[in-house]
Amino acid sequence: MRRYRVALFLLSLIILGLIILISNPAELARKLSLSNPFYIVLGLAVSTAANVFRVLKWSVLVNVKFLDLAPIQMLGMTVSNFTPGKVAEPAKTLLLKMKSGINVSQSLPSVIWERINDVVVLLLFSFVVIRFLPLSQNFLIVGWMSMLIFSAAVIMFLVILKNKHAGFMFFRFLRRLPVGNKLPGTFAGTFYKSRIRKRKIFLGTGLTLIAWTLEGLILYLSFVSLGVNPPDVAILAGMIALSALVGVVSTLPGGLGSFEAVMLLMIAPFGITGSTGVAGVLLYRFLSFWYAAFLGGLSFLYLTRKLNLNKLW
Repeated sequence: MRRYRVALFLLSLIILGLIILISNPAELARKLSLSNPFYIVLGLAVSTAANVFRVLKWSVLVNVKFLDLAPIQMLGMTVSNFTPGKVAEPAKTLLLKMKSGINVSQSLPSVIWERINDVVVLLLFSFVVIRFLPLSQNFLIVGWMSMLIFSAAVIMFLVILKNKHAGFMFFRFLRRLPVGNKLPGTFAGTFYKSRIRKRKIFLGTGLTLIAWTLEGLILYLSFVSLGVNPPDVAILAGMIALSALVGVVSTLPGGLGSFEAVMLLMIAPFGITGSTGVAGVLLYRFLSFWYAAFLGGLSFLYLTRKLNLNKLW
């Protein structure tokens, strides 16, 4: 498994390297050096706001104070982003247990609803882009397949949340795997005692919508900093959404390489190509993905002082 993860990471680096090489590295460096620092700083501020909304979203669902939850959310997002398919997202429930004493079985429904909110919003944005942008037939197939996979995942999680029989079968299966063999026999029973009100779910969806719209604004500012006139924020948010879905399906850590490639394909019809397109996408990834990873690293340093990470269960 470790070799598999290393191989995926190396593949991501190779794809990114090829993208940079094809775009003319010297010209790419020149464009980045001439980017307007005002818009970059503004992009960092918007990125901070997007992360605040992501913390608020989980805070609403799990009913934990914002300041207590913020480092756990940022570290959880970072760990999840660097795992294939973001499968490590539930790991943050372990940290929450250590920080606030909330059992994993009690907080896990909030994480599932959080992911459902994310996927639903991404699917909505992606549908707008895939429906109205002039995309190639091959790309449309990849896009629709990615959306279909995530739609199936949403249905599966809704069945687990709403149907106890299906849920108990799922958790029995999970306990047979290495990732779930430490789950107590009472886990499923406690899981279904945790109820999240519909009002909180709808509020979480609204906060998710704001967070992903802000991602579109970050991409907009990235291109503006290069002196480019990009499409409107809603279209850019849709491009990010579809790129994120394809990136997760690719199983590459953080969608590195696949995300950038998909973004470049979608932004090209707007006349943003070559080193300019690559510069804008890389700037966006720096302001969004890598900035969040930096905050996740700071959160890890903070939590190592506050928690005993050797006692997760």
